[in-house]
Amino acid sequence: MLCDTISKLSIDVAILCEQYKNLASPNTWLTDANGQAAIWVLGGIPVQQRPARVHPYFSWARIGGIFFFSVYAPPRLSEKEFFALLANIIEEARGKRPLVIAGDFKAWSTEWGCRKTKPRAPILLDSLALLDAVLLNIGGVPTFNGKQGSSVVDLTDHQAIVFEIEDDEASSRPSTRPSYRWNARILDFDRFSAVVSGASVAPGTAEDMASSLMDVITSACDASMSGVVPRRRREPVYWWTAEIAELRRSCILARRLSQRSRGRQDEEAHSANYASARRLLRLAIKSSKRRC
Repeated sequence: MLCDTISKLSIDVAILCEQYKNLASPNTWLTDANGQAAIWVLGGIPVQQRPARVHPYFSWARIGGIFFFSVYAPPRLSEKEFFALLANIIEEARGKRPLVIAGDFKAWSTEWGCRKTKPRAPILLDSLALLDAVLLNIGGVPTFNGKQGSSVVDLTDHQAIVFEIEDDEASSRPSTRPSYRWNARILDFDRFSAVVSGASVAPGTAEDMASSLMDVITSACDASMSGVVPRRRREPVYWWTAEIAELRRSCILARRLSQRSRGRQDEEAHSANYASARRLLRLAIKSSKRRC
């Protein structure tokens, strides 16, 4: 059934978990140490990067510039073991962008349509929040269909979920020239003037002359000021808005209050506020993506 779906839809990458068998060469098949979480790469697409060693319960690969993680967290894992697994995933995924994490976490939550919330769900949500990950499943659509009915039982598992990832960087690719910053408060004007006065820009095209002039200015700044180490800053995604930024701040605050209230009388109220804040944030993101 899986092979039929992949063939019919011309799938390039399949993320699998708890598979009944693992494929051998010539298939490009990357699996975890337990053989229960896999990434199947089709069509001869090269794998650009993979982990130096296999990990238990998850595997990952960089394909087409995108990092894909496949996860299977069996129900036998204790809460402590589940937390350790997520910590390993977060550590491995840190700094890897763009990023897709999918699989079966055995985590029930009313946030994605389950009848109740089980202990794994808050651990999962709090962990993935460190990666600024956006939850795909917002509930309302069954992720499992069987003879005895359907249910929403996890994040992305059971029902085949098909999506496309488009590369929209071609029209908005940033300049390859590196950016620099200097501490202008300690500018040595005499040194700056000396470098600029002693330099010359050779005749050429407008682009070449502009590039040469920028090199002169950069050299003058290097000679007359100390550099400032820039803070790494991510560009906002295309659907980001001021409303979403405010909702995210409210969501983070609600999460902190919910965490601090555990074991207290107001735990249930703060937990409900946090759930509401998360839902509002996800709905705003979904609405913004549709408009874009």
